[in-house]
Amino acid sequence: MEPTATFFVTTARSGTQWLAQALVANCPDGARIEHEPVGYLYAPRKTLRDPEALRALPVDPRIEDHFTSVSRTLAGGRPYVETGFPAFALYPLLKERFGEALRIVHLVREPVRVAASLTTHGWYVPGRRSDIEESVALTPSDPGFTLTKYAAAWPDMPPFEKCLFFWYEVHRYGLELEETVAPDRFARFRLRGLTTDPGEMARLLHFTGLSVRSDLRKMQDKKVDRYSAKSSERIDWKAIGKYPEILALAERFGYSLDELDPRTLASRYQRSRLRAFAGAVKRRLVAAH
Repeated sequence: MEPTATFFVTTARSGTQWLAQALVANCPDGARIEHEPVGYLYAPRKTLRDPEALRALPVDPRIEDHFTSVSRTLAGGRPYVETGFPAFALYPLLKERFGEALRIVHLVREPVRVAASLTTHGWYVPGRRSDIEESVALTPSDPGFTLTKYAAAWPDMPPFEKCLFFWYEVHRYGLELEETVAPDRFARFRLRGLTTDPGEMARLLHFTGLSVRSDLRKMQDKKVDRYSAKSSERIDWKAIGKYPEILALAERFGYSLDELDPRTLASRYQRSRLRAFAGAVKRRLVAAH
């Protein structure tokens, strides 16, 4: 079997750190596995559904050097897997570069948790994350954004709701790719399945051309999240019900609002009001000096 190059269509905060380490632990025999090797240079905010912007990406020597190194990995008989989310908009360019060797994994995590986690990292919070705002946080003015009927309401949406839209746009694109990519070169996985079902992890390993070892359960039990955080921003998980397109897509992937526990969500993602107040006071004092 010829070595394959696998890239992911997924959102940030979908378990890709854990998955990269789990694959490395399972495959110490030559496979090359990376998480976000070029950071946010793929600029999906600018390149999603924009062929001209995609063609211009390799002008950046850091991206061209990276693609060249992937080609060398394949030429050396080693499979390549890149789990990071910033590659989600790259399919046309990747197909051009890697041809029949390309594989696409569509990785889905439940939208409320993704949006809540993104909120804790300052997505769509003005002034918090300029790198995310510039390169990856899709908005209705971007060429790849599809739910433009909500553009007028966008400025007044809280960050959590904007994060739900990001989740929708990425996974709607995943559905579009499913219609165009050959079935043996596209596979969809839910994060919950990969973390709980050794059979699902084995299926992913087989799809990416990696070997299956006997410690899959041990891999699944390991937690990896170097960037766990909480937010002072309002997180109203029921807000997903305001957007029927997002809710319908979540249900299509098998997610139900009935599965959500408000107390668990609040404990995981929200700072207490007292800590949020103390943090605000501290920021004002620092700014005053």
